[in-house]
Amino acid sequence: MYKVIISDDHMPMLNYLSANIPWQSLGLELVATCADGEEALEACARHRPDILITDIGMPIMNGLEVIQLACAANPRLKTIILSCHEDFQYAQRAVQLEVSDYVLKESLRIEQITEILKKLRGKLDAERASQREHQQLQDVVKSNGSAIRATFLRSLIEQPIWNLTEWEEKAESIGIHFEQKMPYLPVISILEHPHELEERFGGKHNMRFVLLNGLDELITIDGCVLLSFDERSSLIMFPFPKTISRNLYEEIQLLLKQIQNKMIQYLKTGISFYLGGVCLNLTELKTEAQRILDLGSFRFYAGENCLVKWQAIETTKDDIFVHYANILQSIRNCIVGKDKQLAATTIHHWIVHINHLKYPMEAVQGLVLKLVTEIELKYTVMQSFVTNFNVEQFHRIIYAIETLDHLERWLTQYLEQKITSLGAIKDVSLRKEVAEAKRYVIMNPGKKISMEEMAQRINLNSSHFSRMFKDETGENFISFVTRVKMERAQELLDQSDLTVHEIAEQLGYEHTSYFIKLFRNYSGHSPNEQRRRL
Repeated sequence: MYKVIISDDHMPMLNYLSANIPWQSLGLELVATCADGEEALEACARHRPDILITDIGMPIMNGLEVIQLACAANPRLKTIILSCHEDFQYAQRAVQLEVSDYVLKESLRIEQITEILKKLRGKLDAERASQREHQQLQDVVKSNGSAIRATFLRSLIEQPIWNLTEWEEKAESIGIHFEQKMPYLPVISILEHPHELEERFGGKHNMRFVLLNGLDELITIDGCVLLSFDERSSLIMFPFPKTISRNLYEEIQLLLKQIQNKMIQYLKTGISFYLGGVCLNLTELKTEAQRILDLGSFRFYAGENCLVKWQAIETTKDDIFVHYANILQSIRNCIVGKDKQLAATTIHHWIVHINHLKYPMEAVQGLVLKLVTEIELKYTVMQSFVTNFNVEQFHRIIYAIETLDHLERWLTQYLEQKITSLGAIKDVSLRKEVAEAKRYVIMNPGKKISMEEMAQRINLNSSHFSRMFKDETGENFISFVTRVKMERAQELLDQSDLTVHEIAEQLGYEHTSYFIKLFRNYSGHSPNEQRRRL
C-alpha cells in the first residue's frame, strides 16, 4: 500500500477527509493527520509518504513551504493542495513546485478527491514498475560486467600470456589501465564461513551477488577494479600511482578496515583482506595474483577477519602425530571429568603449541579428525552409552575449517557439547560408586590401582566393592584396570615412538616382562608384533 499524510489546521476538514475517503479500496494507507505545517514536515520525515494532501494557510509553516522541503527530501512525493484561495500567485507557486493537483475547499467533493487519488495511484504504480525494470536492467548489466571481469581474471591466472598487447586491450576494456603506466596494488578478499552464508543468502550465486554489491558500494577510491574469483573471494585492484603527498598504502588499509566493520555491522559476516605487492604490468599482476590466491597455511595461521600483507610461510617438518597420544589422553580426561573449563584450557594449550611450530594445515586437520573419531569410538566404553557419529560428516566439517582460531572454537564447542550430553545422561544401570571407580581408572592409567585402594577411596568394604563392580559391569575390577591399561598401551604403540620399556613405566609396571605378558594375554601378540602390524 502507498502511504498518505493529510495536513490541515481546520479539524472538521481533517476528520471529513480521514473518515470518508475509501483508503483501503484505493490501495492507500493514511499514516498521519497533522494540524500545522511543522507537524506535517516531521510526519513526512518519519513516515516518508507517497502522497501528501495539505492546506496552504496553516500556522508555523504554510503548505507551500512544507511541500518544498518535503519534496527536497523525497523527490518522488506526490502532492495535492487544498486551498480557499483562487489567487493566481498561489496557483503559480504550486505549478513551480510541480504539485499534482490544486483543489478548492469550497467546491471539494469526496468523489473528486477519490478520482485524483486514483490517478496518483496509477502514476505511482507506473513509476514503481519502471524503477523495478530499471533496477533489473542494472543488475543484468552489473552481473554481465562481473562475469566478464571474472572470466578475465581466471584466464589471466590459468592461461599463458602469448600476446601481451591483446591482454592489455582486454584489461583496458574492464578498467585496468596498465597501458597508461598506472601501477596497481592487488588485494584478495575472502568471506568467512561460506557454508553458513550460503544458507543465509540462498545459495552461492546470491552470496557472490551480495559480496560484489557490498564491496562495490563500500570501495570509495576512484579507479578501483573489482574482479570476482569465485562465490566468496575477489581481487580488488587499487590504483597505486607514485606520490609523496599521500600515503596510499595507509589510505587503502584504513578503507579496508572500515569495510570489515561495515560488513560485520550490516551483513553480520566477517571478511579478510590479503595485500599483495605493487604491480606495474600484466605479467607482474599474473604472478602476484597466483601467489596471493594460494593462501593455504598462511591464511590458516593468519586467522579470521584479518587485514595483512601476504607473505610466504614456512611450516615445520616435525611430525604432529608424535603428540597424538598425549593430546588424546588429556582431552579424554576432560570428558571423563566433565570439566568444560579444563577442556577449553587444554585445547588452547595445544593450539598455542601448533601455532608456534606452524605445522602444515592438512596435518593439523588430520590430527583433529583422528582425535574426534577416536573419542567417538571410545565413548561407549568410557561412559557406558552409545552415540551416533558419521566419519564422513566430521571429515567434511573439519576440512572446511580454514583457520586455526576457527578450529580451536569448533573443537572446544565439540568437547563442551560432549561433556553436556554426558551430564544429561542418567545411567541407572551403574551405581555412583562403580561409575566413580571407572572414571578414576580411565583418567589415571599410569597409576598402580589395587581393589583395596579403590574401595577405600570410595568408602566401601573391599569385598562388597568387588561384588558390586562385578554385578554392575560383568567383569571384575582388576580385569577392568588391566583392560584400560592395555588399550592405552595399544594407543602408545601405534601413535608414539616410546620404547616398550618406556610404555610399561608410563602405565605403572615396574617389570617390562610382566607388562609384555599381560599385553600378549590381552591382544594375542607381543608389543613389538603390535607395531609391526601397522
